[in-house]
Amino acid sequence: LKDKWSPALQIRTVLLSIQALLSAPNPDDPLANDVAELWKVNEAEAIRNAKEWTQRYANVDN
Repeated sequence: LKDKWSPALQIRTVLLSIQALLSAPNPDDPLANDVAELWKVNEAEAIRNAKEWTQRYANVDN
């Protein structure tokens, strides 16, 4: 979707694309270089960080 955005895209297509990105992250095309680098060298730690950040910043109790 990065270069192919169009208002004609259906919400289903957008949601499927987001789901694909979340289930198979691509560290070779990162939004955050430091996170991608950690993913490449220590995936387990990157996943721990992601879980911690989710608890900290995406928790409805915050």
